[in-house]
Amino acid sequence: MSAELSFANYTTAAETCVLNASREATTLQHAQVQPEHLLLTLLTPESGTAWNLLAETLRNPATMQEGLRIVLADALTTAENTPPAYGFRIKRTLSEAEEEAQRAGHVQVDTGHLLLGLLNEGGAAGQMLRRSGFDAMKLRHWLRQPQATAPVAGSTAAPARAATPPQSKMRDERLILLESQPLKKLLPRLISWPAVIVMLGALIISTTLMVQDNSNIARAGLVVFVLDSWIVSLCAHEFGHALLADLGGDRSVRGNGYLSFNPLKYTHPLLSIIMPLLFMMLGGIGLPGGAVYIQTARLRSPKWQSAVSFAGPAASALMAVLFSLPFVFSLDHYVDNLLLWEACSVMVYLNCAAVVLNLLPIPPLDGFGILAPFLSANLRTLFYSFSSFGFLLIFMLLFINPSIRTAFQNTIDSMMQTLSVTPSLADQGFRMFMFWRQ
Repeated sequence: MSAELSFANYTTAAETCVLNASREATTLQHAQVQPEHLLLTLLTPESGTAWNLLAETLRNPATMQEGLRIVLADALTTAENTPPAYGFRIKRTLSEAEEEAQRAGHVQVDTGHLLLGLLNEGGAAGQMLRRSGFDAMKLRHWLRQPQATAPVAGSTAAPARAATPPQSKMRDERLILLESQPLKKLLPRLISWPAVIVMLGALIISTTLMVQDNSNIARAGLVVFVLDSWIVSLCAHEFGHALLADLGGDRSVRGNGYLSFNPLKYTHPLLSIIMPLLFMMLGGIGLPGGAVYIQTARLRSPKWQSAVSFAGPAASALMAVLFSLPFVFSLDHYVDNLLLWEACSVMVYLNCAAVVLNLLPIPPLDGFGILAPFLSANLRTLFYSFSSFGFLLIFMLLFINPSIRTAFQNTIDSMMQTLSVTPSLADQGFRMFMFWRQ
């Protein structure tokens, strides 16, 4: 196994953890070594620096170990006595760890750098660390302190006891209280009202700007309205996932902030906010990204797992309906503000597109998540191994194949017409929104 990777610049503890991850995968007869195997080995005292960080931050490391084993239970298996290969994800994790060590000016890669590599990884291991309170920027800062400096080349001494990192602990009592109360009673306190007020305030301000006589100011109002409304729609999509997960038995979403309706609380701002905004700005494509980590083992049944996946597109559909209400009640005939109706039409289009795209049965989209609980573990793991290429496949099909693109557009147009919205009005709104193309 070690022939596939070079550990020349690794500390003894770091090399041992990577090799133990391989042994863990071998014991479980898994086809590939994955970041989850590595995190399991870091959750042991022999990992040194990483263990000190984890033990000081986690309220109960055994809980994370249990969660990792639940995730790994669905991993693709292989024949007995067949050694596992280092998968793409673990190689990327180790590459990230090596780059983190270089940026910090450390001679060797230590287990603290492996933790950073896992934080940069988008899978279950990284999500578990992030929702447990680990922050990459704080961890980088701490590892650069003198007490965290990696050993010099050739040193085989075990890492010294690390100082307590600046991470906040979540008290067991608070979590128990959160998970024991009825959701109906607790939900108003879980929602981040300041975040909601900021987003609603931006909508009000942008609407005010759109009625100004100055065309540039009015157009700026349209841009702000669309961007802010899309963030609200993204939050609604993720909130839908979390709400159904809570109703289905996974009350961990409460302590993780997933029921806050605050975009800053979702675990992966790049995939959940930035990328969808970027795709929307580039081509008017609505694509909410995955942002909430659901402990599926806590859900009552596979049907609840499907319901949790379906809840996201359902929330997007609800947002499309809300933005279409002015057209349903013919308010556009009484309020003479073309920019406002163009902006609302754009939001109906984006949310309809989000529904159609997310219902495609392609991992990692929600459409596949609806079907996945009813597939065999091996088949499910096989499909998920290609999830990083799912987005690429979708956009290749949309931009390269005219027939698929036409069918996609016609489906959205039909949905908009059902909601009493004229598709051409959304086209005008997109032209006004994409000012950088003119």
